[in-house]
Amino acid sequence: MTRMPAFAISTALMLGLSACTTLVGVDPTLTPAQRDQVQRDMPRPLVTADARYEWVTVESDIPVPRDAFAHWFMQTGAAHLAVSGNGTPTLPGIDRAELLGDTWHAPGDRRRVVFTDGHSAVEEVIDSLQAHQFRYVSWNRSDRIGRYTRYAVGTLTFSESALGTHVHWTYAFRPKVWPDGLLIRNAVRTEHHDFLAAALAAMREHALADLQEN
Repeated sequence: MTRMPAFAISTALMLGLSACTTLVGVDPTLTPAQRDQVQRDMPRPLVTADARYEWVTVESDIPVPRDAFAHWFMQTGAAHLAVSGNGTPTLPGIDRAELLGDTWHAPGDRRRVVFTDGHSAVEEVIDSLQAHQFRYVSWNRSDRIGRYTRYAVGTLTFSESALGTHVHWTYAFRPKVWPDGLLIRNAVRTEHHDFLAAALAAMREHALADLQEN
């Protein structure tokens, strides 16, 4: 086996830590209006299917017919996706979502999420296929995982199940350069798994409360 020279490993590590460190709209000298505008205008990352990703999946069954749940999600659930204020012992939750347009449920809609530790990221809806799949991209993260990733893609799929609706939620991080994937792998599989599981449980509870009232 050919070993990578020590200087090459050191260079790769430096690149992984420093690549794409320029964030958009986080300069504290910007006014809120200026920050919003530059984050509206910045281009969305090009999401490529053949890239290497570090990903995690959570699933849940919800005792509601799929069409009813999908309708609820597009009308109510998407806007509150993961915005519960609940994090994990090692990962901050999301304090709030700030719209960068009128809505956040249709392709092209964009929002900024602000974590409970003050860091932030921008999210844009990529597609919503007949309300049975919802896909979005998150980037411009100012937290520690943002140092190692270009973007992340969240995909929620709603399928029919014996109990009603089966929700399958995958979150895939695209590392910047080698060895960033190795540096974030454990956090993705543990911290982010727990975060998504908590967010999915909150969404399930919210959906049942709303739909059972009707």
